Amino acid sequence: MSIYRNLNSTVWNILIGTLFTRTALFMSTPFLAIFLTNQKGLSLLDTGYILSINPLINVCFGGFGGFLADKLSLKRIVEYIPIVWGTVFILFYFADSSWHFLLLSGLNGLCYSIFEPASKKILSTQTPRENRLLVFNLRYAAINLGAFVGPLLSLLFNMKMTLFPYVLLGILYILYGISTRFFFRDLPGIHVSEPQKAKYSAHAFKLLLQDHVFLLLLAGMSFSFFGYSQLNATVSQYLANTSSLTNGVQLYSTLLSANAFIVLVAQFAMLRWISNWNPFNVVLLSNLLISMSFLSFLFTATSFIVPLIFILLFSLGELLIGARFDTMVDELASESAKGLYFGCSEFVKIGTIGGPILGTLLLNQFGFQSGFSVFGLICLICIIGSGLIVLSKFKHQWNIFNT
Repeated sequence: MSIYRNLNSTVWNILIGTLFTRTALFMSTPFLAIFLTNQKGLSLLDTGYILSINPLINVCFGGFGGFLADKLSLKRIVEYIPIVWGTVFILFYFADSSWHFLLLSGLNGLCYSIFEPASKKILSTQTPRENRLLVFNLRYAAINLGAFVGPLLSLLFNMKMTLFPYVLLGILYILYGISTRFFFRDLPGIHVSEPQKAKYSAHAFKLLLQDHVFLLLLAGMSFSFFGYSQLNATVSQYLANTSSLTNGVQLYSTLLSANAFIVLVAQFAMLRWISNWNPFNVVLLSNLLISMSFLSFLFTATSFIVPLIFILLFSLGELLIGARFDTMVDELASESAKGLYFGCSEFVKIGTIGGPILGTLLLNQFGFQSGFSVFGLICLICIIGSGLIVLSKFKHQWNIFNT
């Protein structure tokens, strides 16, 4: 318990803010694909584009957001961006066309790209090195507690077919931004001259491009995120529309809560189990579990058994990513470039760009009754990441051997 007492108010503000904002987030965003197709009448392909623009912006601007986290005031970033972000979420409620949703989804991704590296850097710099694995896992636990409660609240208040939860989400983000004025008073700002910024940018990006271990790791993890993205896109639409299930939307909501519940229950026990593992082996196992989870859909989903097998394997794979990936990035990054590394770690979202688009294309091609073809191909694509993670591990060991 002394470890928890030693965490300062800045860290707790981020962790508690993460809990409340992610609860509202999971009341809304997981149901967006179903809402757009069933309520707004958008095509599967348009829905795929709307879901994919968010991670596309993450990939394009993640490095830029990380650069800002290294060279601008972290206090200003975490104070003003949530207010802008909350306004974007509120506007979702008033959107009426595919272009409106596409624009707002892109702005959502831009706010995320700027805010996320800054918040992770604060957790890293405000926490002793020996406690960082725990703190990043506390953040992950807060996210999954929100993921557990959010869909249940959506079902309880019958909000799964409305965008009103986006209004609640926006209000919470605005309130969170205001709260940072009181908790981040002692957080130092960073003021750097323009020539220094330019010198830093060129040097830091050059070193990052030479970090083959990190780049191979990102490439491998992008395939894991390709698989992860299927939960909110292909899986949701498959369960909602397949004729083999009578209440697929409710089943999907249950799976979302089961996903978060499994992660919450198993997280810290799993953390103790893998604490002495090579971190590359942890993320390798995560890729294999996510890949194998889709094989459950090769069987006809006429009962809850097949989806439950899927969510069990999927959740364990997701858990291993959340337990170790951010800490791996923190360990691989130098102290002066943590923001940049955290920002560029968003490049793994390239998998979530292609994931919803390819998933919806496969559903269009094979139909909602062909789980064998759709999810068999998704499994094969996802498992490519295992090979890249193995190469990253070997390169890392080779570098250690030669130093």
